[in-house]
Amino acid sequence: MTKIIILSVLMMLVTAPSRILPAFFLTGRKLPPFVESFLYYVPFTILGSLIFPDILNSTGNIYSSIAGAAMAFLLAWFGRGPLLVLTGAIFTAFIVSHI
Repeated sequence: MTKIIILSVLMMLVTAPSRILPAFFLTGRKLPPFVESFLYYVPFTILGSLIFPDILNSTGNIYSSIAGAAMAFLLAWFGRGPLLVLTGAIFTAFIVSHI
């Protein structure tokens, strides 16, 4: 039990400064537009590249998986929220798998 607590504290000490220190250094300053857009889009790009291969195998049927991914893409393209995108993709994959 103490090993888990020690490891948790060490992980916090490693990750916390990278999240907290920028708030102290950037107060009142604005980042250049390129850096702002880079920091905005990078998490989505990484998340998409990690998730997409598993989307195609998620339902066991390639057609329903592609239909769900296409619906998620379309809903996200038109600016819908994450909950609606997720719900629409799941519903579409469900309907296509039962057809």
